[in-house]
Amino acid sequence: MRWIIALFKWIGSFVALAIIAIVAYVFWFSGSSHKPTGIHRFETYQPVNGPILVFGGNRGTGLGIVKELRARGESVTVAVRSSSNTAELEKLGVDTVVVDALKADTVESALLSKPFVAVISTLGTSRGERAQRPDFIGNRHVIDATKSAGIRRLLLVTVIGAGDSVEAAPLPSRRFLAEVIELKTRAEDHLRASGLDYTIIRPGGLTDGAASGEAFLADDPATFSFIARTDLAKLVADSLGDPATIGKTYSAYDPSRKTMATMFRDR
Repeated sequence: MRWIIALFKWIGSFVALAIIAIVAYVFWFSGSSHKPTGIHRFETYQPVNGPILVFGGNRGTGLGIVKELRARGESVTVAVRSSSNTAELEKLGVDTVVVDALKADTVESALLSKPFVAVISTLGTSRGERAQRPDFIGNRHVIDATKSAGIRRLLLVTVIGAGDSVEAAPLPSRRFLAEVIELKTRAEDHLRASGLDYTIIRPGGLTDGAASGEAFLADDPATFSFIARTDLAKLVADSLGDPATIGKTYSAYDPSRKTMATMFRDR
């Protein structure tokens, strides 16, 4: 009987150590060991000189991108759902067009509503969308409609873990976001095959904390860090105004937010 109790104690200790190791990896070591290569240096921002249509621009990262573009004097329209809260967009003087990204005809109508010269999509899964995620279907509709409308420029925001960056994402992310990562990978592949002048930007974990001003883009699929939405928004806007980013896939990296432990300073 004693050896059984001892065995259970040993197993319990082993499990506890394993949990501690996993927590340590996630909070202190994930993303901290790799130094990014292929860093992109932006030149002077070139105005887009025409209206921009943003999908997913009424909240989160998308709203941050809209604010950044408006601060640069760009004309922005945001594709919203009929149920979306547009109060923030109205304050920014942004036009809206009602779209259901899961229905191709509504996306096509939105793209034809103005002479848009560029499209940005941050479409992704949010709460309540598990039955039919827009990560691939919605973005596929945006890509196809952009091409059909004769618009050349499209910038897509996905996630580190998609495509050839799968090994860069922390193991827990790969496990719990496996379905989303697979769908975003399909969206990336569809965009590359479209013939459009695309840029793909993959952020890691996102925070609503203050901008660090240190974030940059790296043409390096092994890159991972956490990043503030405000920093990401600036990188997206900079990319739209830089023709050198066309045909590129980047990871967004913030050297001051290498690990999840740094996220706690934003609380």
